[in-house]
Amino acid sequence: MNCRKAEKLISKRLDGRLKISESAWLNNHLKSCSACARLNLEYQRLKNLSAGLKIEAEPLPYFSQRLSARLSSVPKPSVWAVAEKWYARAIPVFLVTATLLVGVLFLVQPAQQQLSQSEMLLFQNQSPLKEMQLFFDEEKPENRQLKLLFAGLENFETSQRGKQ
Repeated sequence: MNCRKAEKLISKRLDGRLKISESAWLNNHLKSCSACARLNLEYQRLKNLSAGLKIEAEPLPYFSQRLSARLSSVPKPSVWAVAEKWYARAIPVFLVTATLLVGVLFLVQPAQQQLSQSEMLLFQNQSPLKEMQLFFDEEKPENRQLKLLFAGLENFETSQRGKQ
């Protein structure tokens, strides 16, 4: 286990990333372990050999012409491909926004107006006043208008009471 740690620290030392505390531990280990000391020397030799090599790679002849020909043969994305990408992102955003909007509209919806007792009786074709039942039982248009008039007066009176 210590040799594995030492191998990692040897690599760090070659890269110049070794901390002082790790360096002290590595030096102690290299003094006691000949295998790790040999590995350290091999890594150091490889680094020295590779530092002396100056290899500059040049591209093959006609590289730039072949590259430009290959790049020009690659098809350019169509307008529809760009639109599909945009739609793929826009649709979930639209759905979330629409869901939130519908939810807000349901929450903000005004409450239904409560009907007065006389209006309820009129819708059930009954008189709001018991003594006037015979009068409202008639099916004449004038009597229907009276029903509406009574309902309107009652609403007017309740709204006047609410303002006071």
